[in-house]
Amino acid sequence: MSAARDDRLAVQLPADSAGLIRSAAEGEGMSLEDFAVEAMKRYAQEVLADRRLFRVPDTDWSAFEALLDAPSADAPRLRRLLDDEPGAE
Repeated sequence: MSAARDDRLAVQLPADSAGLIRSAAEGEGMSLEDFAVEAMKRYAQEVLADRRLFRVPDTDWSAFEALLDAPSADAPRLRRLLDDEPGAE
């Protein structure tokens, strides 16, 4: 990782969890620290993506409304998927 490291996070893990995580990191060819950071970032992205309430600063509200009001892009593959009868092959 080339980003500057500003925060430090220390955790204590049960031995079996630490072994599992260490094995996964080794399997990915990553250091334990890089593996843990990547896993936490992925999980954080999942958590944030599942939110139903989005906060938009007042300064960005007009741009946000414009995006919502703009016509959607045509997605032929998605259209075919939604048009197909369930169970039809």
